[in-house]
Amino acid sequence: MSLLKERAAIAMNVRVALADVAPDRQVTLGAIAMVDDLGNMLWHMKYGEDRRGKTLRRAALLLASRIGGSNRFKRTRTSGGGADAVFVSFAERAIAEWVADRCSACGGYGMLGRGQRATLRVSCPTCSHLQVAIADSLQFSRWPAPIAAANGLRFSPWPRVVRSACPTCLDKGFVERKAASKNPHVCSHCNGTGREPVNHAQRAAAIGVPLDQYHRRWLSRFEWLADVLTRIDSQTEEQFAWAIR
Repeated sequence: MSLLKERAAIAMNVRVALADVAPDRQVTLGAIAMVDDLGNMLWHMKYGEDRRGKTLRRAALLLASRIGGSNRFKRTRTSGGGADAVFVSFAERAIAEWVADRCSACGGYGMLGRGQRATLRVSCPTCSHLQVAIADSLQFSRWPAPIAAANGLRFSPWPRVVRSACPTCLDKGFVERKAASKNPHVCSHCNGTGREPVNHAQRAAAIGVPLDQYHRRWLSRFEWLADVLTRIDSQTEEQFAWAIR
């Protein structure tokens, strides 16, 4: 990711801690607002992590209106009144893949077990038995007095347990332990590319065509539209750089 995209990502992403304290956040957002509408929405989805369905739908409608006149879709346009809906579904699926292009298994690194140590939460060995006893006491104390007496429990409608905090977990009830890391190895999900593999069956289902028809007519169109989205991304970056200057 370029420095300009990183700057835009920090300004657009409200979940980033640096967004509110960035001195040029308003300037950056103003520059982003000056770019093309489609590029603006694509950047908000990809770099600002705005993954709302309505944003994706609006971007798909804009993209479908742009590609509908292409020579690649002349035959599809004469095939019936539902062709426009196919274009929107096609654009929506392509945008979703372009936005979430990192491998879901390795996060885009292409490797697993890269020396990191996962943090696991386990029950506190010091006070776990005490926590269970307290929970049981609170549960049983709410029984009526005769039932509590029959079970050998002293009835107390408002139980009160006074004790000091557990020195191991400070009454959190769990402790964090570092699990042993695995040896680094190539991610088998993406074969080391770092990109989410294409699911052709899901593509065909998304646009509502049989799988054999998808392979004949739509596979090359998806590849073409991925290049279109990459060009739009580059053009948006150029517009953003000009607006910043």
